[in-house]
Amino acid sequence: MFDIRWSTQAPSSLQAILPITTMNSTPAALLFIPGLRQASVQRASIFRPFASLSVTSPTGTAYLPQDSVLATRPDKPQLIPHATRYHQSAPRAEYLLPSDRIEADRLQLQHDMFKALYDNKILLSKARLNKKSQVLDSGVGSGSWLMALTKEIPGISIQGIDIEGNLFPRPLPNNVNLARMSVLDLPLKWTNRFDLVHQRGFVLGLRREEWPVALAQLYRVTKPGGYIQLLDGNLSRARNVGPANKVQNAMLAELCRRRGLMLNVTDHLADMVRAAGFKDVKEDGRNIVMSSRNGKMGRDAWMNQYLAFKGLKTPMLKAGGLNLVQTEGEFDQMIEDMGREWEEKGGECGYVVICARKPLKSHHRYPTTSADCDLHVERKNLA
Repeated sequence: MFDIRWSTQAPSSLQAILPITTMNSTPAALLFIPGLRQASVQRASIFRPFASLSVTSPTGTAYLPQDSVLATRPDKPQLIPHATRYHQSAPRAEYLLPSDRIEADRLQLQHDMFKALYDNKILLSKARLNKKSQVLDSGVGSGSWLMALTKEIPGISIQGIDIEGNLFPRPLPNNVNLARMSVLDLPLKWTNRFDLVHQRGFVLGLRREEWPVALAQLYRVTKPGGYIQLLDGNLSRARNVGPANKVQNAMLAELCRRRGLMLNVTDHLADMVRAAGFKDVKEDGRNIVMSSRNGKMGRDAWMNQYLAFKGLKTPMLKAGGLNLVQTEGEFDQMIEDMGREWEEKGGECGYVVICARKPLKSHHRYPTTSADCDLHVERKNLA
């Protein structure tokens, strides 16, 4: 039995959006039973059976090509009324997930899950760091990774950046500095500065044409002989998904297509890192079974994915439900059904870590701004 007692373990911000049946002493296995949600959701009408909406895949996985057109869309989608959460407000940015206390707690859960998945380590490259080293954390979020690093290597100098500062941790140690800025335009004074550059969770944040720009910027600020460490989700590694999960993946693929995001970026990322100039590129993909049968890691992976997909409600319903859901209640039902499928089928999610080294001598020309970056790399590798 999947027996987490949220009354003592779940942060209050997560309890606020979890089904009310998971509170107090009720086993969290009830999360997997459709219909056990807040009263407003229980009353919502479900107009179409999800079996009729499922998207099949010839490989038996949830992988959907980035260029797939899943439904004919209107020029101006009709917003579906729903309860909203706060999202980042940086101009021209496309990051899809929220920026609030609930998301901060999810990011901490995700950090702990990633650490367990990768052999209880947060440093996965061959970089040899000490308190005199300098590290860049691109996409700080709630600061879970950099705060863990301050404990692992006390006194190490860390520069963190993010397009949204709402989740920045406070108070900060003296050796940590945070700034609101985009990875697409890093300061010139940072050129060749950092012994390690860390970035994760950008698959829902960078447009297709922005990825080579970002990698060129990260290459420029990495010290010769320094390392880069990237981590992101990989939808093509998903296994044992059910009908509701296939619908959600179809919606996500279509939303990313409309926004210009590259949902399958990790299938190409190693080659893109090489094209940016890095050497000794190592790729490590791993899966997690999202089920109580997989112990704590399985439960954490289940909750991380559940909360992440719930966090996509606003962008998906602002897009009119992407022609696959018609009401907020229908969206919520899909999420509940998806969670039940993961537990019953042993659904798997996949992640990829890529580590690489900047050579001591480089013949690459450093782009100084995003506009100055040569985008032929992206066209050559991803055409």
